[in-house]
Amino acid sequence: MYSGSCVSLYAQETTVDSSRRITLKMKQVELIHILSELEKQSGMFFSYESSLLTNLPKVSLSVKEELLTDCLKHLFSSLPIMYQINGRVVILKKKPRQVVISGFIRERNSSEALIGASVYQVGTRKGTASNNYGFFSLSLDPGDISLQFSYIGYKPLRMSFPFMEKDTLLTIELENNTALDEVVVYGSDAEKRPVSNTQMGTLEINQQTIRNTPVMFGEADIIKTLQLTPGVATGTEGFAGMYVRGGNVDENLFLVDGNPVYQINHLGGVFSAFNSEAIRGMEFFKGGFPARYGGRLSSVVDVHTKEGNMKEYHGSASIGLISGNLSFEGPLKKDKTSFMIALRRTWLDMLTIPAIAIANNLTKKEGDKARGRYAFHDLNLKLNHHFNERSRLFISLYNGNDVLKGGHEEFNVEEETPFSYDNHASLRWGNLIATAGWTYVFNNKLFGKLSGVFTQYSSQMQQTQEDEYGVKGEDAYEYSYNKTSSKTGITDFGLRSSFDYLPISSHHIRFGGDFLMHRFRPEYSQTRAFDEIAGEGNHIGAVYSNDLLWAKEFSAFAEDDWVISRQIRLNGGLRYSIFTIDQQTYMSLEPRLALRWLLKKNLSIKASYARMNQYVHLISDSYMNLPTDAWMPVTKRLKPLLSDQASLGLYYNLKGEYDFSVEGYYKRFENLLEYRDGYSFVPSFSSWEDKLTVGDGRAYGAEFMVRKQTGKTTGWIGYTLSWADRKFPEINDGKRFQSKYDNRHKLNIVAMHKISAKVEISAAWTYASGNRATLALENYESIPPDEYGGGKGNTGYGGYYSEPYELDHYEERNNYQLPAYHRLDLGINIYRPKKKGRMGIWNISIYNVYSRMNPFMIRKTWKTIEDPDYIPPKPPQQGGSPYDKYKSVPCFKTVGIMPVIPSISYTYKF
Repeated sequence: MYSGSCVSLYAQETTVDSSRRITLKMKQVELIHILSELEKQSGMFFSYESSLLTNLPKVSLSVKEELLTDCLKHLFSSLPIMYQINGRVVILKKKPRQVVISGFIRERNSSEALIGASVYQVGTRKGTASNNYGFFSLSLDPGDISLQFSYIGYKPLRMSFPFMEKDTLLTIELENNTALDEVVVYGSDAEKRPVSNTQMGTLEINQQTIRNTPVMFGEADIIKTLQLTPGVATGTEGFAGMYVRGGNVDENLFLVDGNPVYQINHLGGVFSAFNSEAIRGMEFFKGGFPARYGGRLSSVVDVHTKEGNMKEYHGSASIGLISGNLSFEGPLKKDKTSFMIALRRTWLDMLTIPAIAIANNLTKKEGDKARGRYAFHDLNLKLNHHFNERSRLFISLYNGNDVLKGGHEEFNVEEETPFSYDNHASLRWGNLIATAGWTYVFNNKLFGKLSGVFTQYSSQMQQTQEDEYGVKGEDAYEYSYNKTSSKTGITDFGLRSSFDYLPISSHHIRFGGDFLMHRFRPEYSQTRAFDEIAGEGNHIGAVYSNDLLWAKEFSAFAEDDWVISRQIRLNGGLRYSIFTIDQQTYMSLEPRLALRWLLKKNLSIKASYARMNQYVHLISDSYMNLPTDAWMPVTKRLKPLLSDQASLGLYYNLKGEYDFSVEGYYKRFENLLEYRDGYSFVPSFSSWEDKLTVGDGRAYGAEFMVRKQTGKTTGWIGYTLSWADRKFPEINDGKRFQSKYDNRHKLNIVAMHKISAKVEISAAWTYASGNRATLALENYESIPPDEYGGGKGNTGYGGYYSEPYELDHYEERNNYQLPAYHRLDLGINIYRPKKKGRMGIWNISIYNVYSRMNPFMIRKTWKTIEDPDYIPPKPPQQGGSPYDKYKSVPCFKTVGIMPVIPSISYTYKF
């Protein structure tokens, strides 16, 4: 062993005061100079090989009144040197290569991957969390290592590895904690707490929370649950709309196993396309977006479906008022291959068809017959195959379809000249999503996923009219047939890749890229007709539009979740995308940054910035998400949508149980689309682009939330104070106007309480300032010209006078605020254990308990009042009417369609 030259300088010292404090401030100097100064102030000696200090970078050390041990910890934290104190000597050695412990964290009973499970080294602060496939990687110093694995709702597991010197790949299985009356949160779970991580505007919701939240018809629903969180406006009463932080409904990205869903609604939005029985978990982002997400401006809903049980067969069957659900999962080959299948279907058609048949039977003699049918289904399928611990293949499939049919037939065969009129229409829409993916652990630090994806949304509408008059073969016989068809849709297919790289415990790097082909069908319109008069027929067939637009999209991203120090943690990333359509190319560079500063162990400040880009728009003239809406790409005239969002927040955790947060945000939009004023008067042969205009927008506000996820009582309280407006040069005279869903105040209270192991109750109360509408608050009487262009009275050319009519005057867009919205929902789950671990669950829920008739729409009508200007006739004048003293004036009435709705359902798990 060799010692530095400074060792002998104070060799005459024989005692050392271990409590001696050191004050030192040296910047960018050779390490040997700092060691010399430490020897002078502490009386200790450094022993090391002379080659140890060669080729080291210059270092800095600034301390004030600190112990030597603290100084050494700061000094060598970033150097490849380890130290050991032996009496009066500090022995320096080369730091050995770290060992990497990696693997997968799964549920013991099913081998289902646990997303976001915590791993940390006991006695230190080093830790990490598993990714979406349960994979984790942690780099540690060799030696005796003790790790703790935990996940909320599962029993923690501690494992010791004595004399660990080699990289190790593990499979960790955690046991469900159902035996406990309440969930216990351990210190390792703090890594996932809002106080600790970097993400802002993020919410994780598990399947149990979704199932327990009381909603309409007792149908557990992700979207309805998200509507009860801060920053999310619900849109129209009872429907599954989402307007996040001032954005539009098409600015939300919905993903199922990494693949987008373009139409998420059934029955106009009463139900969403997400079947809760197929869902494993969900992440919701509304700010501080990680670079791995792109393509929308306002939010990301990332849904992960179940992988399927690798060990046992399990399933469930549920029946509700208007739908049923069946799911089944299990191993095709134990511990090797699994499957999961879930099917949901409504039976509204089974209820309405008999009702319509009875009604038709009552009116049979009158020759009047109605037809109608509505049905939807959702099918989720997942296959998983483990080649080995490193390699895995999965196939995910989703299919959801709606069908709506209606018609009317009128006939009479008893008259001298029989006739029949038959009009019917049908509307079909749905999604087909398929993903085939392969995941592989390349080494203990690198995890990758490659997948081929296919997404298709289509909507088709047909209308047929068939008229027959007279007896065929006779001169008076007439027959006509007319059928119109229209289609719209979007199809995506391509490749996606993503990688997780964890070089050391303080860095989690993600990178990857996508290549997609888009095919847009803006509109397909076709007419077929046949006319026959007294045996002579004439066929007509025409296709009016059948455009197909092809586009290519390439994107690449990289992000790093970097623990800079105990106090500071950073998530920085960059996303780059190229979109090419119709010889037009758009490029976008989207920086993302999120910073956390830990003030105390349970208190932190966060700041974030994110730029988002969007290449597709939903063209709709309704505030409900209807199947007739069309997804359209950017064009040469319509540029990509763009948003910039900055956020600042304060986060606090109390006793490990309550999470408090307040977030302020400011978001600006560019290239937003709106229909022009009077767009309905644009000629039908004009393109859809001619009906739209481009403008900007902004949204800002603050969100407050307190959430409790542990114990017998869980839930959250959220309050939102927000503003959102728009500015379009060709709308509202170029002046700013408030967004339709600019709800200034929004308050949500959601509580769930476990009375016993067999009974759970839940309640949700929501309040929001009213939506905004555009109303004609002034009217003008217009006297139209006569048939030949003259004024009032005859023109001398045989003209006639037309009655005057009211002309509406709209002062500005969204000039009226509807009454405030509020309602209370209640629910109860009753668990009935069966033999062999089976379970029966009764769910009773009441939507809108106090039957508040919240406004669904507002319409113009008339009411009769006494005319204040009426002068009664004086005797002896005759004539007049007692009704002359009244007059009709315009007024507005709100219409509510959702009264109190009780429901009951039963689920059997086996």
